[in-house]
Amino acid sequence: MSRYILPIIPRIFSAVETSNFLFKRIPNGLLTRNFTLHFVKKAAAKELQIDLSDLNRMKFISKHYVPKEGEVLDFLNRYHIFPKPGNNVELRRIKCPKCRPKKINYYSATINLKSGAYSCQACMRKGNWGEYVQLISKTDSFQIINATNLGLGRSSLSRPQNEIEEFSNALLNNPEIIENFTKDHGITLGTLQAYKVGIAEYHNINPASNISGKTGSTQKIENKEMCFTFPRTAPFFDDSKEEGFLDSKITRIKACSIKNEELVAFDPPSFVGGLFGYHLAKLECDSIILAGNEFDAMAVYQETNIPTTCLPNNVYQLPLEVLPLFERFSNIYIWLDDDVEGQGAAEKFAQKLGIDRCMIVNTRCGRLNGPINASQALATGQRLSDILKKSKPLQHDQIIDFENIKEAVYREIANPDQVCGVLSKDLPGLNKILKGHRPGEITIFTGPTGTGKTTILSQLSLDYCRSGISTLWGSFEIPNVRLAKKMLQQFAGKDLTKHPEEFADLAEKFQQLPMYFLKFYGSTEISTIIDAMDHAIHAFDVRHIVIDNLQFMTADQGRYIDRWELHDRILSSLRRVATEKNVHITIVVHPRKDDKELLDVSSIFGTAKVTQEADNVIILQRLETDNGEMRLLDIRKNRFIFNLIISQLLIIFKHFKFLDLMEPLLPSQ
Repeated sequence: MSRYILPIIPRIFSAVETSNFLFKRIPNGLLTRNFTLHFVKKAAAKELQIDLSDLNRMKFISKHYVPKEGEVLDFLNRYHIFPKPGNNVELRRIKCPKCRPKKINYYSATINLKSGAYSCQACMRKGNWGEYVQLISKTDSFQIINATNLGLGRSSLSRPQNEIEEFSNALLNNPEIIENFTKDHGITLGTLQAYKVGIAEYHNINPASNISGKTGSTQKIENKEMCFTFPRTAPFFDDSKEEGFLDSKITRIKACSIKNEELVAFDPPSFVGGLFGYHLAKLECDSIILAGNEFDAMAVYQETNIPTTCLPNNVYQLPLEVLPLFERFSNIYIWLDDDVEGQGAAEKFAQKLGIDRCMIVNTRCGRLNGPINASQALATGQRLSDILKKSKPLQHDQIIDFENIKEAVYREIANPDQVCGVLSKDLPGLNKILKGHRPGEITIFTGPTGTGKTTILSQLSLDYCRSGISTLWGSFEIPNVRLAKKMLQQFAGKDLTKHPEEFADLAEKFQQLPMYFLKFYGSTEISTIIDAMDHAIHAFDVRHIVIDNLQFMTADQGRYIDRWELHDRILSSLRRVATEKNVHITIVVHPRKDDKELLDVSSIFGTAKVTQEADNVIILQRLETDNGEMRLLDIRKNRFIFNLIISQLLIIFKHFKFLDLMEPLLPSQ
């Protein structure tokens, strides 16, 4: 004899919808309580099993996300949703995005400008900021693709799942490797087994390695090297088991050389949802730690016994595909390197995941020296649990004192190279003038037609991508396929039409670069482009955006308004994005048609605002010499180095007591 039990759990019904599982046969002896727990586990697993193809199309925002000041109102205005005053200063009346009530109740919904939460009195629908954005945003406007979408590389594991599961057993059969690893890092065998770390042979397809692309070698890489394998796992629900079972499976492998522990390959090269050590977070866990890399994650877990994962890629990037995996946690500790880049990324990820549930860990705990990450702290004998207890939330207040920013100021003083930005490896001469690629700046790039502006910019973009800078290309003049072909050949350092047999290997390397492309082509409204930029910054942690070029992007948009006014408005919008989102935006602007042999700032198309808004102005000059045509990069503006020089001059003046020479120029007291 058997019975059917239907637990009344409305919230769970909304999570998994009505299915045959609601009427599953249950043996007579099984308690209703156990069935309910089983049902809750299935619902939780289903919530985690989000279709990644949907994630790529939508702008997933965590339910814990807290909008920045002015973000809600700016979003409403951008989508022409003009709100009316509400009952208090934080509430606004808006049109419900879901229902169509009578005209008298047209503004039937309210939205909170601080939290973004909305509710409708007509259809009784309510939700958080992320749900409202998803209802309003046109998902097809986020037309962002990567190398995989362009047909480069592969998106599946190179070996069967059962073979990959045996990598950890292969490590157990090599006690010498385990002994050396434990000696070098202090990580025990138990921790390695918990994280399913293994060993296997892999080809080196790291795009930043010495044998990738830039060598120009035409020989196919056949030799494999022995690597540590760090598996990424994702949860799934095993329906084959009667009582239900929340399990995990390996979705991706990160392979690092046993010799020097440098990255060798990702398998598959394209990103697949999953996190290192995520299977250690059981359903009852409400806390998780996000570390910078696998060694830090294992060190923290070993010393604190709190489930710890790490960033999925080899860069400071928290992709959209893994955000749902963090939704069920009430507390998230972000433990990245205690330097300028690491703490900057930690603050950005805390905003992304929800500042109210995130704590930021500083390894140095306010000290001016010492280890900068968890694995170094473990190696020097420090108690990681004590460091974790000193974690702090992200500052909410708009007013701070020096004590709040003292550590950040010291990090900039102690890491001057990081403050200057990322250096170019391909154009070292550019570093002497620009000093680096910095976030929050705008660069105007111009030059005569046919000088190769796109070629130089694409080479610089590849250079920055190899250094971990996620880049979004908006090519409004050249189709993405042709642009990707140009980049792939630059990456290879050769003409691939003469070596088509090397395409597959090079494509797998190129596929791992954090390079994304806008699908827009020709004239496109700036509001649509900014929506896509916002999505890319949120989803892929993009830090560099290229607009090529301003004239093609705004073609046919100046019919009813002044063309110069249109360009000024666009520059103001892009300036706001660069400043608020802390990204670097490079804009290609064609010069005016004139007879000057060498261009200057006045040659740039548009009003003076184009160059005023820019932090850097670079002109690609064409110069005729006795030896033929010469091309050179002419830096006409560099705000960072100008401010640096002024600061250094003031220090020199003060040091040599020359300050009194400036007194006649100062206003009288």
